[in-house]
Amino acid sequence: MCGIVGFNWEDEKRIKLLASLLNHRGPEQEGFHVGDGVSIGHKRLRILDLSEKGRQPIYNEDGTICVSYNGEIYNFESLRQTLEKAGHKFVSKTDTEVLVHAYEEWGTDLLERINGQFAFCIFDRIKNIFFIARDRLGIKPLYYYCDDKRFIFGSELKVFLKSDIKKRINETALNYYLLFGNSPAELSMLDNVEKVLPGSYLIYDLSGRKITQCARYWTLSFSEDRSVSESEVTKEIVQRLDRSVKMRLISDVPLGAFLSGGVDSSIIVAIMRKYVNDLNTFSIKFDYPQYNESKFAKIISDQFQTQHHEIEFNAESVRDLISELPYYYDEPFGDQSMIPTCLVSRVAKQYVTVSLSGTGGDELFGGYPRYIALPFLRRINHLPAIPKQMLSFAVRGLNILLRKDKLNKFQHFVGPKEDIADIYLKLFSYMFRNKNEQTENLAEFDHLRKHFKYKNDVTNALNFDINEYLPGCLLTKEDRASMAVSLEVRVPFLDHTLVEFAATIPVQFKIKRLDKKHILKKAFSDVLPKEILYRRKKGFSVPLVHYFRNELRDFAYQEIFDSHTSSYYDRNFLENMWQKHQKGHADYSRLFWCIMMFNLWHKRWMA
Repeated sequence: MCGIVGFNWEDEKRIKLLASLLNHRGPEQEGFHVGDGVSIGHKRLRILDLSEKGRQPIYNEDGTICVSYNGEIYNFESLRQTLEKAGHKFVSKTDTEVLVHAYEEWGTDLLERINGQFAFCIFDRIKNIFFIARDRLGIKPLYYYCDDKRFIFGSELKVFLKSDIKKRINETALNYYLLFGNSPAELSMLDNVEKVLPGSYLIYDLSGRKITQCARYWTLSFSEDRSVSESEVTKEIVQRLDRSVKMRLISDVPLGAFLSGGVDSSIIVAIMRKYVNDLNTFSIKFDYPQYNESKFAKIISDQFQTQHHEIEFNAESVRDLISELPYYYDEPFGDQSMIPTCLVSRVAKQYVTVSLSGTGGDELFGGYPRYIALPFLRRINHLPAIPKQMLSFAVRGLNILLRKDKLNKFQHFVGPKEDIADIYLKLFSYMFRNKNEQTENLAEFDHLRKHFKYKNDVTNALNFDINEYLPGCLLTKEDRASMAVSLEVRVPFLDHTLVEFAATIPVQFKIKRLDKKHILKKAFSDVLPKEILYRRKKGFSVPLVHYFRNELRDFAYQEIFDSHTSSYYDRNFLENMWQKHQKGHADYSRLFWCIMMFNLWHKRWMA
């Protein structure tokens, strides 16, 4: 992929400085446009047309339109043919140049025609505007800052952290982070620095120094097609995923795949193997046996005869990595699976420049245990007061018997009756472990309730996850981890046409009794072995619960508690949780990781 940056004044020294912060995203070429009252920079990772003709910014025939772009347009060849028939002249074989001529031909409507993962800025010298846009699912990042004089855009927050804008923490973003482990879809941790929402664009009028248009060009809508049969849906899933994977194999550099041995990554590898002869696959394992899923990855690698690369990591590897994370994750990020994602990316980069992943399969087809828990918890929450009180006493007694806090979070759902949004946000949150924890911060997130507009509980959860969890957490995690080592990751499950189709599949096809992703597993039941399809989901996990009690205990304690950022949270509350964690009464590793990453980020960027 690449890194893009720009602003609405001319300053060659500053644009080169800010672009240098994105070297990891594009270390192979750079280019700049400084003139016409603007500065635009680009750092390129070469994937298509490795020649000098692919250097960005790229211009149209008369130089009135230029683009700085991060991403891949997978249908660029068919678009190029259409544009050539319309009289447009191309000088390179890149997908980037298609954007320039597509804008000439269709204006902002080009967004409805392109299929890909992208963030770009088009500078129109005639209209004197910036047109910046982001892909439909938010696979690629795009931030911006706007006041009455300045407009700045960039691929990562470090562009703004190193600009001369005032650095203040956005309190709403911080509260969101402490609950969910990442900043919201539209806000950053810096006040006044926002993200272009997935499926959105904005137009900045350079003459008037203001944003004149900010709009969504794509919104996902769930509308179940109850007339279809399971067999029809399974055939369609196979065809659409095959087509999506095949589109994402366009490359002039080596490519491979992440392979955890889970359903989603195994499906991607199975399809890729039809089109790639020497397929490299990558996985990692940790030093605690219960976190070692390498045998499942090996099953798939053997079945499809891939060149498999597996590396073992331990607590020392994790500690070495931690010091680097705040630079590449230049916003606080609390999902501990960033660790294995970073490590597997480093392994993959030794062999390939592009890797495909299975990200998105759970959100499209219902793969998380919480999708099963949600309707159950809502029914409990809506019980009369006496049965709920009896359940509360039972949970309290069971916790005392087990000497663990494992069931404390359940206490929230036997309290006052709540709507489905609050129930899911508490279920989803890192916090809300017991009845004494503060819940009023949820009131600041009234805007999240817009995702809970459907009659079906699971559909509401899927809608929230696709709009918030995917772009805010999973795709951010994967983008920063891979770009840190200049590796491009492509996500076939998030082809927008496949996503739109998945939104029409009836929920009872996705979750059948307790079988998660039922329809996806059925679609590939003749391709993958049962021990892969029906094994227990573990996710991309790391043994932090053990590291924080043993190998990394002192290191973690110092970074969590010996900090100037303790005013942002209740130290006594955290100390109590730390003691419970150390005694084995609870697993608070996710929350401690969240606090530690905020502290390290604050030390790196805000001190």
